Amino acid sequence: MVVLNFTCMEMKDREQPEHANCSPEGLVRQVKMATKSAGIDLAGENALERYDTGAFAQVLATCSSDSGNALSAFTYLRMNKRLFEGDNWRNMVEFVRSMAEGGRNRSLSECDSTGSDLFARFINEKKVEKTKETVLV
Repeated sequence: MVVLNFTCMEMKDREQPEHANCSPEGLVRQVKMATKSAGIDLAGENALERYDTGAFAQVLATCSSDSGNALSAFTYLRMNKRLFEGDNWRNMVEFVRSMAEGGRNRSLSECDSTGSDLFARFINEKKVEKTKETVLV
């Protein structure tokens, strides 16, 4: 199974400076269409350190899709001690609950039981060298 992991899922067009002339929402839509056309899953992550309800709502909107190309997984990046402060923590708890209630595509398994390197956190040096050799050949 191939999964493309893409960023900026929490970003909205209207939050970008006018001079930037950018559209993170449009970019995400393009990537969603491309992955759907290619028949691969799309996973997402946040680009910025944000704990507000607007950012979480945007992720939820991006995760679900009426076009049938919902996110298969979401990685929350930029976690630090500020996440656990008052409203930030309450917003995160509500976000996680919402995701658990159907904010993601269920096509990916809950764990990687095939022994692949897809979810590996650490790769030993021997394996890294082997990978380098494979790439150089």
